[in-house]
Amino acid sequence: DLVVALYPYPLALVAIFHNGWTMGSLHCQLSGFIMGLSVIGSVFNITAIAINRYCYICHSLRYDRLYSRQNTCLYLLLTWTLTALATVPNFLVGSLKYDPRVFSCTFTQTASSSYTVCVVLIHFLVPLGVVSFCYLRIWTLVIRVKGRVRPNPKVRAADLRNFLTMFVVFVLFAVCWAPLNFIGLAVAINPARVAPNVPEWLFV
Repeated sequence: DLVVALYPYPLALVAIFHNGWTMGSLHCQLSGFIMGLSVIGSVFNITAIAINRYCYICHSLRYDRLYSRQNTCLYLLLTWTLTALATVPNFLVGSLKYDPRVFSCTFTQTASSSYTVCVVLIHFLVPLGVVSFCYLRIWTLVIRVKGRVRPNPKVRAADLRNFLTMFVVFVLFAVCWAPLNFIGLAVAINPARVAPNVPEWLFV
């Protein structure tokens, strides 16, 4: 997010000032890549955190082995490697273009219908399903064991607070990004009919 604030956002301000993109193709592609890296990285990291919490609460006996220092570093490396790889197809498809509605170079939903469907599926629906499964299993376990044993109040309060914080982050993220992804899916399925009818105020 800090990188986005330092590079793509200032370029967007310049585009607003000039009422169009004047920084050339290189800055357009690079700023779009960084924006995509930020968004996809957020999705994949939220998913990784949900899996971590699921293992910590639902498989506590194996947690220390699964999340040793070495394994944790590998998981972080894997998460960001997948994030970088997920943004590469944008250059192959040519989907990073200037969008006057947001004064930024960003993912264009009409560049390729099949690619847009894959983006929504891999970058939103699959992570949404994984995170939903993890938190549902955690809630189920918490409800099932509640009151059976006398918990440590401090540990229980800290764990519950951390879990609720990440759950709220996940819900807010899903609510904020669901409309854009479902609009993208609709545009991909029927671009000629849906794309012209998408109101511009949604992107303000």
